[in-house]
Amino acid sequence: MKFVVRSLLILLALYGLLFVLGDVLLVQIHASVLWAVAFSVGLIGLQYLAGPFFIDWILTIVWDDDLSLLPEANREFVLKLCAERGLKTPRIGIIYDGNPNAFSFGHTPGDARVVITKGLLDVLTPEETNTVLAHEIGHIEHWDFAVMAIAALAPLLFYQIYVFTRSNNRAGVVAWGAYACYWVSQLIVLMLNRTREFMADHYAAHVTGTPNVLSSALVKIACGLVRSQGEYAQKLKFGTKDEKKSALKAQRLGGTIAVMGISNVQSGAALALGGANPAEAAAVMRWDLVNPWARMYQLTSTHPLTAFRVLALNEDSNAMHQAVEYPLPHSTNVRRVFVDNSTTPPTFWVGNNHGAAIIKLEPLD
Repeated sequence: MKFVVRSLLILLALYGLLFVLGDVLLVQIHASVLWAVAFSVGLIGLQYLAGPFFIDWILTIVWDDDLSLLPEANREFVLKLCAERGLKTPRIGIIYDGNPNAFSFGHTPGDARVVITKGLLDVLTPEETNTVLAHEIGHIEHWDFAVMAIAALAPLLFYQIYVFTRSNNRAGVVAWGAYACYWVSQLIVLMLNRTREFMADHYAAHVTGTPNVLSSALVKIACGLVRSQGEYAQKLKFGTKDEKKSALKAQRLGGTIAVMGISNVQSGAALALGGANPAEAAAVMRWDLVNPWARMYQLTSTHPLTAFRVLALNEDSNAMHQAVEYPLPHSTNVRRVFVDNSTTPPTFWVGNNHGAAIIKLEPLD
């Protein structure tokens, strides 16, 4: 296995160094802000063009060019969906890692690639895997690679305006306004990324006609990611030297994939309490829907919380007149919070007029 994290850090350092040195040079030669803007556009363009090659280099991906490694049901689904949507069949790759996840990357729909992990094939049913593949193909059809590359340009432009106007006393207000916009734009880019995830979920629900199956897949993926992290932590704490080394590599690889993947550990961490059982998972997700701290986390996350994604998929199920597997309240405004001290341990009820989440505190070891 390649040194994934080390490679990523080196690439990020080189990217950051290029940006800093480029800015220093432009400032030294008293370049105008237009040159700074052009430099930012060029840098994002370089990242967009080189990004897929870096991903292919960093990760150990086994490319399945004839789709022979995919189960037959998934192979037939991908070919049928791409034919119906007028898309070129993306190159499919598999990473032999236990974390259940999937991601797509490329420049255009014509050269797009979809990568799934062995853990995903092991955890999900063929029907659930199909919905995940549809989600990733949705990213491809929506040109999300290009959309997010363009969006990433905005914070850089605001930062450049700040750097090239802060030394001008007359433009002080502009400089600090641009700096404030820089931070706000970072949050907006993250919000756009979450919106694209919702769009890909909706696309998958529409083309498969089974939003409930995608909900089930997302819950299983979230539980699987949390479970894997727990296993890594146990091995890192109590395992042998070789087990610790193997667990650390696997943990780093899982974290790298999660950055681009359909889900990450934090998005569904609460589901570790409920497992994939629909009733228990729904109860835990109700807590995420009304928990203000969960919303605060989501502001700085590339992925929506699993509970909000399932809530949106429930709307798709209702529109298709299908029964909802994970019933969740439509309103997510917190209206009441109280503690029931008659139970041991105490039970917290947090909810609104449309439903409540019941959380029982367990003593720490």
